Amino acid sequence: MVACFLFLLMAVKVYQVPINDMLDNLLTMLLGLLLIIGAAAGMARLILALRQRNK
Repeated sequence: MVACFLFLLMAVKVYQVPINDMLDNLLTMLLGLLLIIGAAAGMARLILALRQRNK
């Protein structure tokens, strides 16, 4: 975790990447992750409902 923080700090200092761009990318990744988790949860719920219906 410390190494990740140092790498991001280096990107901001050395490559002069704007922090707003990094935060936008982080937000985009988090939204994508929530979408994937939501889809997986929905599929799991659907599979569970189908299995219980067949019993």
